Amino acid sequence: MGKVLQVRVWATTYNDDDVLREWPRLHKLAWPVESPVYVAKQGVLEMVDTLVDAHRFADWPEDVRELTGEGLRQLAAVRVQLDAALADWDPKAANRLTDQIEDLLTGIEKVLPKA
Repeated sequence: MGKVLQVRVWATTYNDDDVLREWPRLHKLAWPVESPVYVAKQGVLEMVDTLVDAHRFADWPEDVRELTGEGLRQLAAVRVQLDAALADWDPKAANRLTDQIEDLLTGIEKVLPKA
């Protein structure tokens, strides 16, 4: 790796609209329409980070907080593992972890109320 030019292994969401299509209820939970907060990027990892923080600090209904608790704890742990795999330049592990993140998001999405 050069002194100025660096090589990185990273994970990103190519199209933020895919996140909304894949997990609409989680997207709304992370970024409510009425929220005055501007979010530049609404990718998968940004949603994971927002949901984990919101679970701790946002004014969510108690049933939603309970339904999402365990899944979000697992997501937070896998997110840390993903960061470590990327820092270690381990794309094989990172790919496995991105699959886990998507599976966990899908599982949480399925248990959320439809309204």
